[in-house]
Amino acid sequence: VWQMVATKGIPREALPAARQGLTIRRHFHALDGSALNLDTLRAGDGFILLLEVRADNEDKFQLMLQQGLPAGWEITGRFGAGEVSGLPWLGALTAIDSQPALDDRFIAAVTLEGENRVARIAVRLRAVTAGSFELPGAEVRDMYRPAFFARQNTGRISIQP
Repeated sequence: VWQMVATKGIPREALPAARQGLTIRRHFHALDGSALNLDTLRAGDGFILLLEVRADNEDKFQLMLQQGLPAGWEITGRFGAGEVSGLPWLGALTAIDSQPALDDRFIAAVTLEGENRVARIAVRLRAVTAGSFELPGAEVRDMYRPAFFARQNTGRISIQP
């Protein structure tokens, strides 16, 4: 006799930062490549989010990478693999297996295997609405082995008018 128990709901508080077998880092850059202080953003400013994922070993990882967007941000461009024209400071980006077009988060599926243990993915964003918002932490998880994951803490950002 097979039995299954499922629960559904929204956590009261965001889960704390944690990792097992994977590491995730995010960097925010102005369009000229300089580091960006998110609290200096003004409505209409464009910028780049660079996500870097690293696997602790050479196993095959089929990863789902997710970065929720604050209510005041929108995606304005997605980049493919390799060097990005006009943004030489960004370096080479990783090929993405799949990337749905969503407006409340950035999601990408990537595969890491063998000596290819690092993924670098970037997306162009724009601050559109002035206010104070929650910035969700970035998260990565192996789609078929959920014990391998990494997630960051949430934060707060302000967008000036």
